Amino acid sequence: MRAPTAECSHEAWVMVLIEYPETYAVIRLSPEDEMPFWATRGRFTSITRAPGELSVICPEHSVPPTQHAERGWYLLGCDGPFSFDTVGILAELTAVLSKANIPLLAVATYDTDFILTRDQTAARVALQNAGHEVVSKGYAEGAVSKE
Repeated sequence: MRAPTAECSHEAWVMVLIEYPETYAVIRLSPEDEMPFWATRGRFTSITRAPGELSVICPEHSVPPTQHAERGWYLLGCDGPFSFDTVGILAELTAVLSKANIPLLAVATYDTDFILTRDQTAARVALQNAGHEVVSKGYAEGAVSKE
């Protein structure tokens, strides 16, 4: 990715986003709950404790069938890492997807940013139409192919 700098406005960036094949679930647990062991399996998991909830994002297949969950989310990750002084990454992604009327959920990690959306195809098309590159990551670690 060519990230914005003082000499480069964010309109000129080309981001590379990695599209993951599995579907994800978003779960809201009680803030007092322990971190669920079933959520820790998989390539991507986000567990956040906030004052009113314990929020979990994990592969859909890891969630017990009796657990209430918002299922059917697809994951796109920015090809990072990015320094903490890089600005505008999520602003660019949310602007593109908002313009295409595509809801999203954003997650930041130490190295990069991720977005989840329920309409993988529409998100891919919108991001590509905005000039960004979307590559698919297969189940085998390191297997990346251009779409």
